[in-house]
Amino acid sequence: MKQVRKIKPTYRSVSGHFAFMGESLAYESTLERDFLRYQTFRKEVIDIVPQPISIPFEKNGRTYSYTPDYFVQLSEDHGKSVIVEVKPKLEWQENWRDWSDKWKAAIKYCKSQGFRFAIYDEDRIHHLAFHNINFLRKYKNLYAAPEEVKAVLADLELRDNTTVEYILERYFKGDIYRPRGRQFIWYLMANKLIGFDVWNDIRSEKVEIWHAE
Repeated sequence: MKQVRKIKPTYRSVSGHFAFMGESLAYESTLERDFLRYQTFRKEVIDIVPQPISIPFEKNGRTYSYTPDYFVQLSEDHGKSVIVEVKPKLEWQENWRDWSDKWKAAIKYCKSQGFRFAIYDEDRIHHLAFHNINFLRKYKNLYAAPEEVKAVLADLELRDNTTVEYILERYFKGDIYRPRGRQFIWYLMANKLIGFDVWNDIRSEKVEIWHAE
């Protein structure tokens, strides 16, 4: 699927671009930016296309065209890919009757293609996983000694899984070194060098981690 409409800079809201797999994904609001921040972190997401398709729909005897915000393609073993409309909750709740015709057309199109159609508002975007990913951003460019990274990853490769606490006890023992060790773990998480459940409390030393495949 290819982008059918270019997103232009707007003075009405925050717009910009988000890097993903060598591509530049455009967004038109902070909510769309946050949506992309989470989706681009997910390993099961293999492609994202902004403004992916124009879907014709009829309303009051006239034909219009509806362009959803994003197409999110998932790997085959993670369910159906999804066409997404990103809208503030208050906005879609106030306008759902007016917009129902285009959304019904989008649902029909998705069913014909084996996709899902979904509306993402604050409740579906600002969840625990998003807040974890947002927290990790400040550690992505943290300096980590290559020899420490190599040692920890080699250790994890020998295990099915372990905990943050184990790594801290083995490599950063003592009150002086433990804070740096926690930041080191968050650096590994931010750069996807280790596996972890983004829906858990990643600040807990009890959280499980494993060698990233």
